[in-house]
Amino acid sequence: MDAEKGTINANFVKPETLGSIVTTILDFAVSHGMSLEAIAQVTDLSAVDYARLDSRLSDDAVAALMGVIANRWADTAISMEIARSAPFTMLGGLAKAAQFANDIEAMLGWFLTNQTIIADQSAVQLEQAESEVALVIAHPCETQDQGMLLEAVTGLVWRLLQESTDVAISLLRVEFASDKPVLMAAYESFFQAPVSFQARRNALVFSRDSLRAPVRDANPQMFKFVERHFAELRQQLESDRYPIALAELRRGIMENATQGEYGAAAAAAKANISLRTAQRLAKQHGTSLNALIDEIRLANAKSFLGDPEIDIATVGEIVGYTDARAFRRAFKRWTGLSPKEYRRQTLGERMK
Repeated sequence: MDAEKGTINANFVKPETLGSIVTTILDFAVSHGMSLEAIAQVTDLSAVDYARLDSRLSDDAVAALMGVIANRWADTAISMEIARSAPFTMLGGLAKAAQFANDIEAMLGWFLTNQTIIADQSAVQLEQAESEVALVIAHPCETQDQGMLLEAVTGLVWRLLQESTDVAISLLRVEFASDKPVLMAAYESFFQAPVSFQARRNALVFSRDSLRAPVRDANPQMFKFVERHFAELRQQLESDRYPIALAELRRGIMENATQGEYGAAAAAAKANISLRTAQRLAKQHGTSLNALIDEIRLANAKSFLGDPEIDIATVGEIVGYTDARAFRRAFKRWTGLSPKEYRRQTLGERMK
């Protein structure tokens, strides 16, 4: 499969997702009665993609796959079934490496540091409060599959944390931004905690005390080794996608976008540099600060346009346009289609 269709092998096309995640989802679908041929007809994923754990697949292909699965098992808590049954290799080598960390807090920090290995556009952060800490996870494509992949990965991370310590740990609560599911009880049974939907964020909320639980196989020497290895991998991924010098600036833009902030000055501040420096840095690498912001803005706009329940004016507001006409003009400039045309085309293809 070639790069135009979104499968990434030697050359990366942004944005993309870790191949082992997709392989695990494909394996789940096939083992539950779907054929690879049927999946390929809808998603452009091939048997080659199914066999390659080390490939990276475009977010569009991943969203299409998850959409097929969401529709096939619409009346089940399929994300929780995946989280319960998937091997930890779904997260590549990150899961095993995390089990060398000293405690649960260090494991969370590990996923925070390596979030772009899982998916280029992941936005993961720890939100600290006086008595609790929340692992907050977001991705621009989460609305395209009703949040199913994000729920499954979040559940798998929780299962990994539980199985990595001999100390009983629990969650204070779980929050998801997606709509309330048909089988609410399945979520609370899996997480053993109150679960809310249509929240402002996707989060696992821990007490501070639970983060101190020691990891059973903690190994400081091995953890330092894998830290060096994955630091090199992150650098390689960033250099294949963007000049390393722009990585922190782009990360700041993505984090701001999760809060609905698309300002140039705010992007520079998030990267701890001045606005002038950010503009000069982007120019030195053949782009502009506004172009970097618009790239993230477009990805988010496409994601929200994939949800027919969100009107186009609201999508514009979410991605920073108070004037709906300005949003329509910008979207047409970016894609050659109006938001309405893009939505009709996307939803039409999804229903074929």
